[in-house]
Amino acid sequence: MNELMNLDFEGTPVRVITADDGTPRWALADVCAACGIANPRNVAARLDDRQKGVVTMDTLGGPQKITVVNEDGLYDVILDSRKPEARRFRKWVTGEVLPSIRKHGAYMTPDTIRQALADPDTLIMLATRLKEETEEKQAAQERVRVLEPKARAYEDFCGAPDLLTVRDAAAQLTTAGLPIRECELRAWMLDHEWIYRHGGAYRPYAAHNTAGHLRLVPSKRSGRHRDGTPFPFDPTCKITRRGLCLLYQRIGAERMRDQLHYTDTQYPFDEEV
Repeated sequence: MNELMNLDFEGTPVRVITADDGTPRWALADVCAACGIANPRNVAARLDDRQKGVVTMDTLGGPQKITVVNEDGLYDVILDSRKPEARRFRKWVTGEVLPSIRKHGAYMTPDTIRQALADPDTLIMLATRLKEETEEKQAAQERVRVLEPKARAYEDFCGAPDLLTVRDAAAQLTTAGLPIRECELRAWMLDHEWIYRHGGAYRPYAAHNTAGHLRLVPSKRSGRHRDGTPFPFDPTCKITRRGLCLLYQRIGAERMRDQLHYTDTQYPFDEEV
């Protein structure tokens, strides 16, 4: 249902009809009068159909059809006039009327305030809109509170080093919202043929090594046999940034499918390997 607001600009009545979606529509004849434009019909003919429309309002003389313009059409009409009152009208609209309508659902003039105090329905309407606005702000603040740490975690995830140990990768995944322990991640990689045991170390399967998900990094340290001869330590299998992203996708999708059955003991490996 259209809601009519009767405004006053320097003695010129200006009717504003607020639609159900809360967007204001301005009576074209009133806008032209406020801007010193003589022939509203010529203006209406020039405007695009997306900028104008016709609404039916109840008046003392019965139902009346009124040509109205949306905000885009309103600015088009204002800019069409070179007269000084058009500039004052634009400042009044953009500086007072529209901000008040967007905030309160009405242009809070002294008359509007008096009407709100005298008419319980008007007061209830304004109070309801204020309550809705407050709830929307609180909901937005809550969304920010929830999303802010996730955004920071995502930045950390995207900024992860190019090569990660399994322990560091598990920490990155946990920070990014996919909680997993080092032993769980290593068990998952064994089960899904990302890595395999080779003596006391781990090696990548060729497919993931070729795809750039894993990389063998030579150790910088060495040991010595009992006879004093040196030997190199086993290379370390590390996870690349591409591999980390794929692990996030694969494990996350798997948990999504099995979320009703997933527990933290899905891979009960407590020993450090």
